[in-house]
Amino acid sequence: MRWRWALALLCLAGSCSCERDREPAADVQLSAAQARAYQTICASCHARPGTGAPLVGDEVAWRERRALGAETLVARTVNGWRGMPPLGTCGACSETDLRALVAYVSGSAAAERR
Repeated sequence: MRWRWALALLCLAGSCSCERDREPAADVQLSAAQARAYQTICASCHARPGTGAPLVGDEVAWRERRALGAETLVARTVNGWRGMPPLGTCGACSETDLRALVAYVSGSAAAERR
């Protein structure tokens, strides 16, 4: 009888995903170079659970951060913040690149449309 309860709980846990709190990244048009920077640099932390970085599309994790404003998020990216290294380790990224990447990763453009 216990194994049936365990199986039921396992099935329930599998169906109760946090995906409803996660949305696709912002509808930001990244240039080819920015998309490469995202894939090779940003995604190494912001697309991997367990790194401590807020994940792309995680509405709950980004809500309070976005409330600080785009300038604060960009400044934290440029200067580094807690575990975020300065420039997000993208020394070749321009300010325009960093702004686009921050908007993409944080979901800022998607949040503004709501």
